[in-house]
Amino acid sequence: MDIGLAAAITAAAALVWAHRRRRYIPRPPSIAARIDGPDTAPMPPVVTQIRRRLRGGAPRHNSREQQHIHLPSPDADGIVRPDAPALDTDGDSRAVPRPAVASLTHPPAEIWPPAGLGLTGPGADAAARGFLTAALAAGGLDTPHERTQVVMPSTTAATLLDTDTAALTHTPRLTVTTSIDHALDLIEAQILHRSRLVDAHDAATVAELRTLDPAGEPLPPVLLLAHAPDARQGTRTAALLTQGTDLDIHGVLVGAWPDGDTVAVATDGTTTPADDTTIQNDHPASIRRLAVLTPTDTLALLRTLAESHTGEPPAPTETTPRSDDVLPTNADTAEAGRGAAIEAPRLPETPTPKAASTTPAPADDTGHHPCTDHPDTATESPTIVDTRTHPTADPRPAHDSEGHDTAPSSNAHTGHPSTDSEQRQPNPVQVSVLGPPSITDAATHPPLRAKALEVLVYLAVHDGEATVDAILDDLLPDAPASKAPGRLYTYVSNLRAIMRRTGGPGDYLTHPQNRYTLNPAVIDVDLWRMRAAIRDAERATDPHVRVDALRRAVNTYRGHLADGVDYEWIEPYREAVRQQALDTYLALADALADHPAHQLTVLDEAIRHSPYTEELYQHAMRARAALGQTDAIRSLRRALTRALAEIDAEPHEDSLSLANELIAAQQRPRPRAQAQPHTPGEDGATA
Repeated sequence: MDIGLAAAITAAAALVWAHRRRRYIPRPPSIAARIDGPDTAPMPPVVTQIRRRLRGGAPRHNSREQQHIHLPSPDADGIVRPDAPALDTDGDSRAVPRPAVASLTHPPAEIWPPAGLGLTGPGADAAARGFLTAALAAGGLDTPHERTQVVMPSTTAATLLDTDTAALTHTPRLTVTTSIDHALDLIEAQILHRSRLVDAHDAATVAELRTLDPAGEPLPPVLLLAHAPDARQGTRTAALLTQGTDLDIHGVLVGAWPDGDTVAVATDGTTTPADDTTIQNDHPASIRRLAVLTPTDTLALLRTLAESHTGEPPAPTETTPRSDDVLPTNADTAEAGRGAAIEAPRLPETPTPKAASTTPAPADDTGHHPCTDHPDTATESPTIVDTRTHPTADPRPAHDSEGHDTAPSSNAHTGHPSTDSEQRQPNPVQVSVLGPPSITDAATHPPLRAKALEVLVYLAVHDGEATVDAILDDLLPDAPASKAPGRLYTYVSNLRAIMRRTGGPGDYLTHPQNRYTLNPAVIDVDLWRMRAAIRDAERATDPHVRVDALRRAVNTYRGHLADGVDYEWIEPYREAVRQQALDTYLALADALADHPAHQLTVLDEAIRHSPYTEELYQHAMRARAALGQTDAIRSLRRALTRALAEIDAEPHEDSLSLANELIAAQQRPRPRAQAQPHTPGEDGATA
C-alpha cells in the first residue's frame, strides 16, 4: 500500500470516531464502561496495521516528477522506530501524499491512459481492489472535487470482493450496477451533464471549470471499474472513456485492454508492460508499483470508509439499481490525506503475528530476568468492568504465597528487598490517566520510559490488572515472541523503580498468576476515583448525596483517557470512558433541573469535552430557554453547526427543530395576569 492511501485511511478512521461521538445517545451512568457497542468497536485489524506502519517515519518527497517516499527500515527486532530518520531529506517535504488514483488534479493526470488502464497478471484483481479503495479514500474535508465516485458492475464487485454484493456496505460514492451496460449508461449521462456545464462556462476541462467557478457544483472524479468488456461493449467503453478524459472520467479494466494501455501486475503490485500490448503513454513506466489488497482487507476498509462518508453505522448497499440511475452530483465525506505518488511508495511489510512462547528472555539492563511463565494460548483483553473475574491463564504461579513478585526487587533507597511493613503507604502514588497520562511528582531518575507509562495506563484502564499475554498482544504486537516478555519486564521494572523513588518502599505492581496487578492500597488513579464516584451515585438514595457523588465524578474527568498519546489499543477504551463521563455530566444536569444556571455550567463543560455530541447542545438549549436567553439559543445552534462542519456533517433535524421551537416560544407574547385586589396587610405586588 502506498503512503497516500495509508494516510487517507488513517484520516477516515479518525473521522469515524468523530461521527460516533456525534451520534452518541447518552444512557444512565454506569461503572461498567462498554467497549462492545457499535460506537466503541475498534477499527479493523488492517487499519491498525496501517497506522502502525505510518508511525515508522514521515514521508519525504524529492520532486513532483519523482516522488519516492521512504520509510525507515525495521531494526533487527523487526520494529520500525518512531524516531528513525526518514531518507531523502533534500527535497520538498511539504507536499502531503494522496492516494494514487486517476484525477485531473492528480499529478499523473497528464500520463493517465485516455481510454483507460487494463490490468492483467496474477496481481490484477488485487490491484483493482487497491484502485477501488484508493478512489473511495481520496478527497478531504476541504477538497470535495477530489472525492472520487466509483461505478462498478455487480459481477465485477462479486469477483473482486469474493462476496455477495448484497453484503457490501453502502456509501453514496460507490454505485453498483446490474450490468456493464447500466454502468456505461451512467458514465454517458455524466459525460452529457458535465459537457453542458463546461460549455456553459467556456472551459476546456472540468479542472478549468473548477477554477472559473469555484463555488459551483462539485464535479468529483468518476472511475469506471469493471472487467474488460467484449468487442461490442469495448468500442462503446473506449469511446466514452476517451471523451470523458477532460471531464475527469476515467477507467480501470480488469483484463487485457487493447483500446487503452495494459500492464501486467505481479502479486506484490509491481507492474510491467503487457507482452501483447503497445504502451501508448508513460503511465505504466512511471507508476511502477500499485497498491494490492486482499478481499478481506478491502471489505474491512470499505466499511471504515463508508462510515466516514455517511457518519452512520455500516449498512448493506443497494445492489439492484434501476437502469435510469444517475450518479449523485454532490460527493460525500471522506477525509483523506493529499498528495500523489507517481511511483507508488510502499509501506513496510506487516510482520507475522507472534505466537506465545516460553523461551526465557535475556536479562534486562538492570540485571533482572523476566518471568517465563507463558500460557499456551493467549487470552482476550478483559472488558472494562468493575469486577475482577479474569481467568487465570497459567496454573504455575510466578509469585509467593502472598502474591509478591518473585523476581529480584530492590528497595530504591536501601538496596534491600521490601518487607511486609513497607507495604503500608500513607500517601499513595498519584496516577493521572484522564488527560495527559503521568505520575504526579514522579522521580526523574531513572527516567520513565514511554512504554512503561503505556503499561501503567493499560493496567489502570483494566481496573488494575491484565494478563501477560493480553499486554503483549496489545502493547508489543510486533515484538518477536522470544524477546517480547523480556521487554515487558524491562518496562515493569522501570515502572516499579519510578514508583518506589516517588512514593517510597512498597509493592506497587505485583505479578500473581501470570498477570500484572496494580496495588490500589498504594496507587491512586483518577479514573478509579471517577468510577468510584459513579458507583456512589448509583447506590445513593438521598438526592443530595447523589448530586455530590456525580459532582465528584465530573470534577475528576479533566480530559480524555490518555489524551495526547496515540496508543494502538486506546481508542475503544478512550471512547468508552468518554461515554461514561458524558452520561455522568447529563445525569448531573438532569439532577440540577431546578437550577438552570448551574445546569449550564455542567453542560458547557461537557460540550468542551465532546463538541460533536448533539444531545449536549439540546440539553443546553433547554437550559438557556429556562433562563429566557433567546440569543444564547441561537448561539448554541451556530456553535453546533460550526462544530459539525469540521467533520462535514450537519445538525440533525431534531436539534434544529428544538432550537426553532424554543426560540419561537421565547418570542411568543405572554398573557398578562389579571390584577388582584389589594388586601390590607399584604406586602408586595401581584405578578
